[in-house]
Amino acid sequence: SFSRGMRAAPCTSSALTARAAGSFSRGASVRSLSASAKPVMPRPRQGSARASLEPSVADGVVLSITSVIKYGAPLYNKGDAKECSKLYKQTALSIARDTAVTSEAIKKRLRDAVAESDAIFDTSSNENESNENDNVQRMHEKSAWALRRGLDDVVDLLLNPSVDEPRVFEAMKKSGGDGSDESNDTEETPTGSSAPIVATPTAALFDFQKSPKTAEQFREMHDRVMGGVSVGSMKPSTNAKGEVFARFSGVVRPDNNGGFASTRISLGSGVDLSQFDGFYLDVRAGDEKTAQKQILLVAKDDECMNTQVNFKAAFKVGFEGDSESSSSWSRVLIPFAAFDRPERMGRAVMRGPLKSGSICEIGLMVLKEMGDFDLEIRAIGMYK
Repeated sequence: SFSRGMRAAPCTSSALTARAAGSFSRGASVRSLSASAKPVMPRPRQGSARASLEPSVADGVVLSITSVIKYGAPLYNKGDAKECSKLYKQTALSIARDTAVTSEAIKKRLRDAVAESDAIFDTSSNENESNENDNVQRMHEKSAWALRRGLDDVVDLLLNPSVDEPRVFEAMKKSGGDGSDESNDTEETPTGSSAPIVATPTAALFDFQKSPKTAEQFREMHDRVMGGVSVGSMKPSTNAKGEVFARFSGVVRPDNNGGFASTRISLGSGVDLSQFDGFYLDVRAGDEKTAQKQILLVAKDDECMNTQVNFKAAFKVGFEGDSESSSSWSRVLIPFAAFDRPERMGRAVMRGPLKSGSICEIGLMVLKEMGDFDLEIRAIGMYK
């Protein structure tokens, strides 16, 4: 899809309230805009218009725009730029005409986007069209981009994401191939954590060593929804030593403004994990390249499922030789407190932290870490 960082397309009206995560990235679409397209306008200062609107109105505008991406991006990526452009225009005009939206900066930016879109057809109507169908398609693509840039600029005017860097959690324990911990310590402090954490007792959500076929229940979710070409999958794996685990592997590519591969699994309507302090992962890198990459643990609560918001926490694992010659597993502890940065399409969202009492989905993601990746997972569970 097209989203900035990964960018997208339009929605039917500002009344839509479903928060969506599709996108089609700024910079280039599946088909690049021609050199004659208007230059991109300077980006607005993030958060500069929020104070001029009531909080509920600002949230409603952001929801309308992010919702339209869910519907418009797939249309654009399938070649239906005309309908994509139509949806964007409807949303832009709906917001610009809304009397509750009192920010002139927002209204002007959306009206300018609509005017730019209309001008594309006015200018092209006087040109000699040697290949009418192709020319019309290109005009619709340019129109969608003009409108999309305006909608994205409005989101930037309203959102002011945190500037501090998220923590990256690293392995605290090593455990042998038989599943027993090599260390007798019961407390460890993960990198970035502010307080000691009791590592036991634990409860496994997914024990791939005992139930390897569980890996097949994880579904793929890659940048292909945005026109990207990254690939990845979660599959049961057994090495020459007879070790059984799940393998999350694939290739992240930047083509078509993509750049991520992920795998997710549903926990139903929500699991109450509030008695625990956080997640643990027994993992190891399958190669040296993966050991240099940041992997993201993704979690969603019940509210996230209705709003398409994600929480992510980054971690890294070491590499001590291939799994054929090494039996060493790393245990990574990630406290619930790390999931305090709600986001949609890479943008900050105003809501509280992850609710551990209603976890509905978890997953793994490799984001903007280009190239092959190979992560071996023995178990994912909870600790306290």
